[in-house]
Amino acid sequence: MTKFLKFGAVGIFNTLITIGSFTLFVYLGINYLIANIIAYGLGTVNSFFWNKNWVFQEKSGTLTLFLKFVVVNLITLGINTLSLFILVDQLNTHSAAAQVISTFLGMFVNFFLNQKWTFNKKKPHHEL
Repeated sequence: MTKFLKFGAVGIFNTLITIGSFTLFVYLGINYLIANIIAYGLGTVNSFFWNKNWVFQEKSGTLTLFLKFVVVNLITLGINTLSLFILVDQLNTHSAAAQVISTFLGMFVNFFLNQKWTFNKKKPHHEL
């Protein structure tokens, strides 16, 4: 449970970075989908640092871990961007509200894949 709570705290910080930069980029006139990709990238770099060093406390294999982390986050970005597109272009949801909803959808996939694949230390099943 502690890992999930830490992951959630990192997620809140990443969400603030992602939504804040997304909002700034849209305000500056950047297309919302491009703004989403750039903002998500900023959140991903921040997320890797905190998840590796604080949540999962992984000390080795930085390059391999980073590549796995990037793959997981590309999958999450795909889910996030697709849901953002559907919410904004198909359901006429405001882009900021759609970004929040999309972020929460991707969060669950991201935690599961990072715990089971990226930072998997083959621990007993009872740990989160």
